[in-house]
Amino acid sequence: MKINKNILLTSIAAMGMGLSSCGTDWLDIPDNTQDTVADYYTTEANIQQAVVAAYDPLHWFDYANNYCGINIYPEVIADQCFPGGGDINDMNQWKTVFNFNTTPTVVLDTNYSNAYSGVKRCNDAIFYMYNYWEPTTDQELANREYYESQVLALRAFFYNYLWHWWGNIAYYTTNLSGDYFAPQYTADEVYEFIMEDIERVISLNRLPEKCSGSELGRVTKHFIYMLYAEVVMYQNDATRKPTALKYMEEIIESGKYQLMTNFADIWDVTGEWCSESVWEINYSDYLAGRNWSWGGTAGGTVVPAMILPRGYNSSDGIHDNTGWGFGTVRKSTYDSYDPADTRRDASIWQPEAGSYNVGYQDTGYFLAKYAGKIGGNSGQIADAILNYNNNLRIYRYSEVLLNAAELGSPNAQNYLDMVRTRAGVGSVPATLDNIIQERALEFLGEGKRYWDLIRTGLAKDYLVEDNPVEFPDGRKGHYTDNKKYLPFPQSEIDNCRGTLKQNDQYFQ
Repeated sequence: MKINKNILLTSIAAMGMGLSSCGTDWLDIPDNTQDTVADYYTTEANIQQAVVAAYDPLHWFDYANNYCGINIYPEVIADQCFPGGGDINDMNQWKTVFNFNTTPTVVLDTNYSNAYSGVKRCNDAIFYMYNYWEPTTDQELANREYYESQVLALRAFFYNYLWHWWGNIAYYTTNLSGDYFAPQYTADEVYEFIMEDIERVISLNRLPEKCSGSELGRVTKHFIYMLYAEVVMYQNDATRKPTALKYMEEIIESGKYQLMTNFADIWDVTGEWCSESVWEINYSDYLAGRNWSWGGTAGGTVVPAMILPRGYNSSDGIHDNTGWGFGTVRKSTYDSYDPADTRRDASIWQPEAGSYNVGYQDTGYFLAKYAGKIGGNSGQIADAILNYNNNLRIYRYSEVLLNAAELGSPNAQNYLDMVRTRAGVGSVPATLDNIIQERALEFLGEGKRYWDLIRTGLAKDYLVEDNPVEFPDGRKGHYTDNKKYLPFPQSEIDNCRGTLKQNDQYFQ
């Protein structure tokens, strides 16, 4: 059990209950039901509450009906894992995307709505702070720019998620009214809009390089630098890549991060916000109230249970017995590691044969980084399986080093060697192919591989049909460039009454 993340999470829970808390003590929730929105958001304390509310949807993706965790969903449709589960129909919506034959009625609609919920809250916060609150001192004016920076960074993060999956999305910065229709843009136009927010945050220069204590989990300057690099690299924007490299070098030169000596330690609870953590999404089991009725309640995460083997008997005294058997690791992935590579056994777990119930697409190998541990949800007060205390590591220092190497740093070889030396393996030339392969080894289970394959043009070579003789339950479809963007949920097409145009190229 851990309690160091409770302040932020509890304040987020308050936001989910109608934005009713006020004052500097976020655990004190007086009755403000008589306040109008215009009256309520006239104080700095209440503006801070709106900012905190914008963080809340970050926690929703792993649950909320479709279990589309930011790490696990792209992981199970890349080339290192299988969707798994109990049988072929268990999380069938995952399997249709995995096979590149999904439909508008099967695609993950809550994934879509969760991200737009984040956008809506960000837009609200900006509107409130510029229309209802009137700063009266220079410090308050500076504080408003700090709050704006947080919210713009989060909005860029949510839109980046939508852009990755759907590309040609509806984009808006003022919340909708009337018929709630927003203009739809091409993926290239959306890219520029996202970059406008990111570059605005950087120009304001109000975010700290790094947070500490109860502020851990808030966005930082180094977070926005990493988001800048991620978006630019995914777009393959040659004009901005030199700037992305400059930001990576700035993070490295800050001296605020270093690689953990033991790779496995990163994934322990004690390794959260460790020396190589740039940014994480906080989850905690302490008084965690997440439940089957409402997965958006603040608390823990369900991913650790999802990736444990089904019916595991906990014979190792470490792993819990709550597994659903998703995200099984391919044997070829296990074999891709040098036996001396310490990342292999820290990333992949092979439970003893007969200690669990064999599920669909079973390989005998399971993701280890976020696997549920005995006692990992002991502080929860609701539904235990939904409330494991594993933070989601979004950006690590090793990614800073590998980004800089890929972006053409003159220190590329040194940066690649640093990552490999920590893993206990020797040097290889810092070529693009080797750097992309290093990312596959370093970030297994972290949701990076699928996007790496697409942005480098390698997806059509790696996301292919499995041999039906060797693995009859393997992938049945083949990635082609028209599959880059998923179909929009049919419910969204219907709600927009035709103003949202379908990504029809997916079906060609």
